[in-house]
Amino acid sequence: MTNAPFHRGTYLMSVALMIAVLPLILVGAGVTSKNAGMAFPDWPTSDGYLVNPPGWLQDVQKLWEHGHRLIGWTVGMLAIAVTAATWPRGGALRTLALATLIAIIVQGVLGGLRVREVSTLLAMVHGIWGQVCFCLTCTLALMTSPSWIESRGGAHVKAAVFYQRGCLVALLCTFLQLVFGAAYRHFEHRHALAAHLVWAVVVILVLSWIAMWTLEQYPGRRLLSPLGKLLAALIGLQMLLGGLAFLVTVMGGQWPATVNWAIPSAHVLVGAVLLGCMLALTLSSYHTLRPLGEDAAEITTAQVAL
Repeated sequence: MTNAPFHRGTYLMSVALMIAVLPLILVGAGVTSKNAGMAFPDWPTSDGYLVNPPGWLQDVQKLWEHGHRLIGWTVGMLAIAVTAATWPRGGALRTLALATLIAIIVQGVLGGLRVREVSTLLAMVHGIWGQVCFCLTCTLALMTSPSWIESRGGAHVKAAVFYQRGCLVALLCTFLQLVFGAAYRHFEHRHALAAHLVWAVVVILVLSWIAMWTLEQYPGRRLLSPLGKLLAALIGLQMLLGGLAFLVTVMGGQWPATVNWAIPSAHVLVGAVLLGCMLALTLSSYHTLRPLGEDAAEITTAQVAL
């Protein structure tokens, strides 16, 4: 990973970018919940206006969709600023910041194509890619943080390889759960819902194991310990929101209008944070831990075999 020295300004800008993506995801999820994705038939303009089309504040669907676009522009400007700040530093940070900026631009184009093509499939891809963009901003914030830089080199511990691979598996499981959830939200297919519910059990078990392993084996260790605590808290919160979202969106019933969009949207948002946390934990496991004993022998044997 990067060996760049700590730069407070770059770190704060990266954190600001990461935080700015959160309301973008929340409002984007609200747009889906309110079926407001086609509130404007044009893009990049809104009813022919680049900013603030007449009457957008009075129309609920236009308010959500145009608000989503405005937040997206703000995120784009922040991504440009972070890329400019990291450019003189070169190396992995420059590459990561540039990749994040490109990913955010692609996200904007996907959103525009979804409108121009009137495509539900593109809306789903747009939602999933937004989570990828958030993960990239999380990586930027992580790699520019003082904790990351001060943990450079890593400590030799037993079973490091097993733990690292477990984190990778948990990360992939979480992302797949996100895909199932996006498929159900956009297409409302029962098969997607069944897959989302069944896979949720797998994800909960895998993530809970990772959280317990982290807190038991690496208490007080920089990066790993706080991320493990955050992961444990997010698992509980997401389980609660998942149950509430099931009641609201699947079971139906008379719910206040705010609940109908807020609960599913919060479920999407916390899912994104959970994915970002799992990615940060996976990267931190490779950054702070080094194989010891049997782990090192296993890696050596694998390298020889290749």
